[in-house]
Amino acid sequence: MLAVNPLEPIIRGIAWVLAAIYDLVPPHDLGLSIILLTCLVMLALFPLTAKQVRSMIAMQKVAPQIKKLQEQHKGDKQAQNEEVLKFYQENKINPLSGCLPLLAQMPVLLALFQVFRDPQKHIPKRGEKFDALFVNLCGAEGECPSKLKSNFLGIDLFDSLAEKVTIPLVLLVGLVVLASWYQSYQTIQRQKNTAGSDSITSQMKIMTNIAPIMIGVFSINVPAGLPLYWLTSSLWRIGQQHFVLNKFYDDPEYKQIVSEAAKDRAKKTGDKKGQGKIAPPKGAAAKKDKPKPTSGRVTPSQKRPQNKKKR
Repeated sequence: MLAVNPLEPIIRGIAWVLAAIYDLVPPHDLGLSIILLTCLVMLALFPLTAKQVRSMIAMQKVAPQIKKLQEQHKGDKQAQNEEVLKFYQENKINPLSGCLPLLAQMPVLLALFQVFRDPQKHIPKRGEKFDALFVNLCGAEGECPSKLKSNFLGIDLFDSLAEKVTIPLVLLVGLVVLASWYQSYQTIQRQKNTAGSDSITSQMKIMTNIAPIMIGVFSINVPAGLPLYWLTSSLWRIGQQHFVLNKFYDDPEYKQIVSEAAKDRAKKTGDKKGQGKIAPPKGAAAKKDKPKPTSGRVTPSQKRPQNKKKR
């Protein structure tokens, strides 16, 4: 019995939508169809992204209460976790919602990879509805060549940079890395502006540098259609962050809580720095104020009067 791929419905759905866009939107270009497909996916994921941001803001608003609960059950880790979880449930906060947009996008990316790996298997065949993409790739006879081709701005969308080095492919991968880096940088800048520079952890800084490299390595080894999808999604998220999501952080209550938290962190940092200083030893001040001893040379004013000998 053959194993069933759990992603098969998603793969067929993505392939069908891609073929429909190609068939319906002039000039019937695969690269443009990928860009429009990405925009549709990001638009569908926007409610999850908005929920992620609201959840993050809600968690920062209740951070003082969470801290009190943790201090109340400081010695009992299990009770601490149970009380925090109960608090989240009562206030309808999902701490895992921050992962939802990324988790939801991964099946789409994997499905698109399968479509480019074996398009003739997944896209609508000749004679079926929206078969223009199949006919363009495989010809009117329906006999698909071993190596498919589809050009977009000088890029063969079925080539990878690992297989064939061309200037357009190098530029595409470079833009993917640059857009991914800027997206991470944008997130850190927003964190600095809302919560202060001391809220940026070393893990966030490392991810800002590592994530674009990982995405670049991925983009080198897959057909160019996937880096085009990733570049479009990164540009969408950059614009979404700048024009839409930043407005969520203008809540006065959120700004006040973040400001107080930043002051508290600054105070603790100052206290730690003060504790790190070595106190001067006892008597140091007295020694400092004590007049310096004069040199062995005696000035005329200091000479003692000598008794004159009587003649």
